[in-house]
Amino acid sequence: MRRRAARSAVAVVALLALTLPPTASSAVGGNGFFGVVPQTPLGAGDLARIDRAGLALRVVVPWFEVEPEPGVFDFTGTDRVVGEAARRGIRVLPQVGGSMPSWLAADPARPPTGGRALRAWGIFLRQLVLRYGPGGTLAAQGGLPVRRWQIWNEPNMPLYWKHPAPVAYAKLLHISAAAIRGADPRATIVAAAVAPIEHTIRPWEFLRRLYRVPGVKRDFDVAALHPYAVSWEGIEALVRLTRRVMAEAGDRRTPLLLTELGVASDATEPTAANRGPLGQARFLQASFSRLYANRYRWRIGGVYWYSWKDGAYADDRCGFCQYSGLLDESGDPKPAWWALKRVLARFGSGAVR
Repeated sequence: MRRRAARSAVAVVALLALTLPPTASSAVGGNGFFGVVPQTPLGAGDLARIDRAGLALRVVVPWFEVEPEPGVFDFTGTDRVVGEAARRGIRVLPQVGGSMPSWLAADPARPPTGGRALRAWGIFLRQLVLRYGPGGTLAAQGGLPVRRWQIWNEPNMPLYWKHPAPVAYAKLLHISAAAIRGADPRATIVAAAVAPIEHTIRPWEFLRRLYRVPGVKRDFDVAALHPYAVSWEGIEALVRLTRRVMAEAGDRRTPLLLTELGVASDATEPTAANRGPLGQARFLQASFSRLYANRYRWRIGGVYWYSWKDGAYADDRCGFCQYSGLLDESGDPKPAWWALKRVLARFGSGAVR
């Protein structure tokens, strides 16, 4: 009975540790190894909190929004997020593209694979680097220049790439690398993350076929993965499979970014990804701690939680995404936020570059 009571007491203490804020002495920031991905617009308060925590920030830069007409660039939205974050010193990873502007394609999921679209894509990327990269408008204003660029999102998923094709994505990578490095020779090209999506090319198979394209390894510096799983064993299996494919391709030393990872505190439909508030916090603390511990073995360059804040509306393509935030819709911290703060307080430097 005493042993059972002791175990119960330990369990209660563990739950309280997940729900209570860290003490003042432990509330310190991270180093950019851990980051977040927003699914809702970011305000000044969000950026201030991300800055204080020392988190990196991965944000979508939508082509259709920045270039609504051919050759007409509107940076208002990206200045508000990328520009303001960089001025605060937040390390920003723009995920560029993911959908086509209507003046190039009626279907946003149809990627730029033709001559006109690829030329327009290259010009678009160059404009982004000239504005947010070193020597650009942002750097001239004292902001931290953007040096890493992620090209597209989940190209093994028909939602973002109408008919997934590793050879076609390799062509896009080649054009992208030339455009970005032409404006910033020291820029880092991050390949699009692949994800475990049903009824399409599995992430490790997409990568295996991508590596078969001659010269593709010269067109990116960092690989990326979205290891969505509801257990540590699932995350570990996805990372190991990805690393195995990279090793087989002779790309063992290339870093791997995990640019989305997460579960939810609630859901709009039954799903194993709904872990409840405390379960979400436990999942974050365990997975982030273990990924950090294995960062050298797997050459992990960073881990990003999806998402920063709960969405206001249900996503009919994702039953758990609306409630995947560290904060609720009103911006109040959930137990997962305090779990992340404890991870940040525990770990120091160690990102694999």
